[in-house]
Amino acid sequence: MQMPMAFSVLWLLQLFLLTEKVIGTNFARGEEQLEALLATETQLIDELRDYIERLELQLEEIRRETSAIEEIHSQVVDVEKYMGNPLNVLGILKRFDSVWPKLEQQANETLLINSEQASSDKDLILPSEEDYEESLNQLLHLQSVYELDSNSLSLGMVNGLKLGSAMSWGDCLEVARKSDFSVARFWLESALEKLPAASENSTEAQRERESGRVHILEAALNIEYRAGELSRALATAEELLLLLPMNQNIQKAKRKIEKAMAKKELPKGRHTKSKTKKTKSAEQMLIEELCRGATQKSTTGSRFSHCKLEGNTPWLLLQPSRLEPLSSDPYIVLHHDVLSPKEIAQLLELIDEEEDDTNGVRSYEPLKLSKMGQKKLKRINYRLGLKTGDLDPWTGRRHGHGHSTKLEDSSQLGNVARVMLNLQPPGMGGAVVFPQLELGVNVPRGSLLHWHTRSAGGSSFSSSEWDYRSGQAVCPVLLGVQLSAWTGLQ
Repeated sequence: MQMPMAFSVLWLLQLFLLTEKVIGTNFARGEEQLEALLATETQLIDELRDYIERLELQLEEIRRETSAIEEIHSQVVDVEKYMGNPLNVLGILKRFDSVWPKLEQQANETLLINSEQASSDKDLILPSEEDYEESLNQLLHLQSVYELDSNSLSLGMVNGLKLGSAMSWGDCLEVARKSDFSVARFWLESALEKLPAASENSTEAQRERESGRVHILEAALNIEYRAGELSRALATAEELLLLLPMNQNIQKAKRKIEKAMAKKELPKGRHTKSKTKKTKSAEQMLIEELCRGATQKSTTGSRFSHCKLEGNTPWLLLQPSRLEPLSSDPYIVLHHDVLSPKEIAQLLELIDEEEDDTNGVRSYEPLKLSKMGQKKLKRINYRLGLKTGDLDPWTGRRHGHGHSTKLEDSSQLGNVARVMLNLQPPGMGGAVVFPQLELGVNVPRGSLLHWHTRSAGGSSFSSSEWDYRSGQAVCPVLLGVQLSAWTGLQ
């Protein structure tokens, strides 16, 4: 009995030792795994902390950009007046072109926002890239017509008036890329001046200054080379190589410029292909000169006006006309205060956009006057001493800074006279100019411009020829919007 008991004890002891050995082995393996998990968790905590820091930086940048946009947006009191400023239009389109996409990307990365789902909840009106390009071209057209200074425009100044917020160096660079060399070089200079000053010692400002200078010089190199300014382009390439000495593209561009300069002087009989620059006609240059002159004065015309009292109709007896003669041959006269502010406000409510299905290029946006508006304008006949029905139906026009200056030929209309009634003058620009007479007229609100289009040489106006001196153009609007009504006398 003792032997089996001893055997059992020994067997239990062996089993206990074996079990303890296995448990110790498993415990050792579990401890190593736990240590590995702790190390993994430590790494995850560090990575999460870094992510939180990056997240805070992104949120701070989004907050800063949003505050800047909100500050500009809060200045909009009158939407029509604000959008009548070409600088403001370019600014908001620029934000939709670059700032908002960047903020959307940051928000998507930060908050994991599904942009497609967010945009499907609300029907948002967003500008296209063509809208931004068109706005740039419109600003350049206004700058060309009115000879506006690039540096003043970049500060939001037009003819000494503060009209908009200042541009960034990136904005100036975008305008320069769309300009001819004669204008682009001034925008490039403005872009360089708007880079962060060297006195700003922050890392971010230094990085922006270095990167911006490279972008501006690269654009200058391309613009100068395309314009045939090879010596300027070579100097710009050498300046770029000082900043990026190992850049192969710049080295290749420098060799290409040097090769072009070597071949510039060719023997006689050989010709090089060159781009012919489109020049303005003498008439167009005269129109632009008249437009610039008209922006400096509230009214350009005669130096005097007089009241005309006629008793042939009760209307003229009770309400004398205040006339301003501008030209006797051809006959051009400005009728002041034809409509009261209340009458103008009523007419503006009776104007709608017209569906223009014609293929002709117009320098204005056509507007349609309702039947009630046509009826209200019939009283103009009495002002001009005409009978009811002598004037054609009135048509509305909207001139903005997006329209080009085009000389209008009234010879095909068959009118003996034309009439323009200004319902809403712009803040600047929009004068009616007669290039053959070197005359420019800013028609005040509620006033009417009346001119003959036929010479008075024949027995009657209807049998006489069209007077080419009556050809007129409307200057582009520099600020605001001009709404007017036009008609003709058959």
